[in-house]
Amino acid sequence: MRVLGFSNGHDKGAVIIENGEVKVGITQERLSRIKHDGAYSGGIVPWESINYCLDALGITYKDIDLFVYSTTEQVDDVANQFRKVTNNSQKLLFIPHHLAHAYSSFFSSGFDDAAVLVCDASGSILNYQNKLHHWYDGEKLGLNKSEDWTESISIYHFNRKSYEEVYKKWMPYPVPFDTDHDVSLGTRYSDGTLQLVYEPVSNSWSAGKLMGLASYADQEFLNSVPNFTEIKDGDIYIPNYRIYPRVTWQSDFQSRARVAGLYQREQENASLWLAEKAKDLTGSKNICVAGGSFLNCNSNEKILKSGLYEKCFFIPPSDDSGIPLGCAWYAYQQVANITNKEFISPYFGKTYSRNEILSALNEFPEVVFEEHDDFETVIQEISWALSENRVIGWFQDGSEIGPRALGNRSILASPTQPWMTGHINGDIKKREWYRPFAPAVLFEHQKYVFESDVYSPYMLVTTTVKEEWRSKIPAVTHIDNSARHQSVTEKNNPKFYKLISSFYNKTGVPVLLNTSFNGPHEPIVETPKEAIRTFLERGIDFLVINNFIISRTKFGE
Repeated sequence: MRVLGFSNGHDKGAVIIENGEVKVGITQERLSRIKHDGAYSGGIVPWESINYCLDALGITYKDIDLFVYSTTEQVDDVANQFRKVTNNSQKLLFIPHHLAHAYSSFFSSGFDDAAVLVCDASGSILNYQNKLHHWYDGEKLGLNKSEDWTESISIYHFNRKSYEEVYKKWMPYPVPFDTDHDVSLGTRYSDGTLQLVYEPVSNSWSAGKLMGLASYADQEFLNSVPNFTEIKDGDIYIPNYRIYPRVTWQSDFQSRARVAGLYQREQENASLWLAEKAKDLTGSKNICVAGGSFLNCNSNEKILKSGLYEKCFFIPPSDDSGIPLGCAWYAYQQVANITNKEFISPYFGKTYSRNEILSALNEFPEVVFEEHDDFETVIQEISWALSENRVIGWFQDGSEIGPRALGNRSILASPTQPWMTGHINGDIKKREWYRPFAPAVLFEHQKYVFESDVYSPYMLVTTTVKEEWRSKIPAVTHIDNSARHQSVTEKNNPKFYKLISSFYNKTGVPVLLNTSFNGPHEPIVETPKEAIRTFLERGIDFLVINNFIISRTKFGE
């Protein structure tokens, strides 16, 4: 059985599941090279992503048993678009945005039962022109029929056969700023990001910047300011007014850091309260989370350390790049039983052939390259280069789904030099100096380097670097001694594991600095051609694509 899930809205894309296994998936931005592609596309179906998935498997639309999609557009025109392209919309189903998030996380966790908490900026829109009214009756919910509404926060109780929605909050759409109406967790954090880290040249504001900035807030100040998020009559109230609105992205660094710290504190407190609510409503010993709010590693750490749950699962594409996966899992459940019992592997992209790599190399006469028959030779040469503080572009097999590079489309470096953070932030990535980098660590050594023995393969949980290691790995130790670590095992990424192991054998450090393989304002690279172009433009020292080592001069000279 084959099913395909796809999404409309920002970070749209497609995923195919075949016989209970994710076979291929892609986010549209990786193909169009437009960051967060879909945000202003007017609800255009991600045909490029769908065709990428079909082509990777050598199949056509007729070979798919069921298509399921979700949209955050106010007017849903997907069925009409689908009919025009495929001449058939009989095998097409819709599900709400938050339900797609929930499916993406639960059926990727391997759990038999879990509470599923979904928090983001907003979900599908309930009005009387789109399909969401088939799922929810606004009048029965007490929502004003003359207004549009959007999903705000959702909690579900899932098992492998069914689910129950046990908690739901709605907010008016468009979002009612400067009113008394409360808003979603993601809306509050996003507005704080716009307030404090807006970038006028690219007209962008990244939540990751706010999280990094918040670490520079002084704790004494944070403790002096009362909480803004309230619990009223047993429910959460998240206000929509800005915190210290006179402090903006144009203010001095420390003022911005302090206010960022307050937004981060509110995010963590609200996430923890909602996790407690999910426990009360479901009684489950496990929790899965989804939605862009759970790219916030500090909030995830709060839930993990709370002791509320025996097991926690944080899905790698927590943001809307995970919606196609959730749609695909829902589709597969309609046609077959889901039996997977393991954490999902995030490497959804197709693998590029040797001929495709050579074809890309031939477009760049300014590079030289060596191809090795033995991958062990690649490992030895590149681990040596890393030990010499060279920066490596690392491209292996299929790309990762989601916004975090996990060792297949990564820029790698030694974590041992304090200047490396500034070099990669300033010279290569062209991003803010205060933003931290993640350590990829051999899992068997993790508990000796960090204050955590929790398996964290997706770089979605923060921990503390042990005191004796802070001076050894300064390039991945943040100002507050935290680190957003990635647990690497021989099973979850054998090539990356071999590279880190070889670096460890040479240096005694079982950690590499790992950041996404892209330049400023561009998505993570997908193809060999994009990898070579970014390698040349960004001043990376060496590029590895599968068994090819690429440089501007002969390697080692």
